[in-house]
Amino acid sequence: MRAMWMAVFASALMFSGCGEQGKPVSPAKAKETKILGKDMFSLEVEDFKLTNAEVQKLEGAGGGKVVVFKDDYSRAEKTIQLGKGKYEVTVYALGPSFDEDAFYLTVGNLAEERRWPENPGELLPTQDTISLTQEADGPCNITLRFGEKNVQLDRVQFKPVP
Repeated sequence: MRAMWMAVFASALMFSGCGEQGKPVSPAKAKETKILGKDMFSLEVEDFKLTNAEVQKLEGAGGGKVVVFKDDYSRAEKTIQLGKGKYEVTVYALGPSFDEDAFYLTVGNLAEERRWPENPGELLPTQDTISLTQEADGPCNITLRFGEKNVQLDRVQFKPVP
């Protein structure tokens, strides 16, 4: 009996998503389309699509790594499947100095905002959270863009709010 339930569970996992016209989706693809947002979650910036950016080790960072922007063309981009609702969005970053701490953030349908961590030399959240309303379950684009060189980006945190 247990073997039968294990087989049923494995099949459910393998076909947990649907592709175009109801075709089954591979487990890897199903994982990509998971709807996020019931609980607080963080996305490591080193897992984003990076352009003109470098991944470096940093003790204390989520995953032990940060992304360093080097020039005006540096950016990190990711699209997630986000559940309908309201969220507070915070980026954790480290700026070596007041002249090397700013970056730009665009999330969902909101306008781009210039952000920076609280104090230079420390891995901290940005000063203010961004309020995001996701109108329906679906894609949410996140873009971090160069503001000042050497800023070190750790993670983007989404916290659902009632």
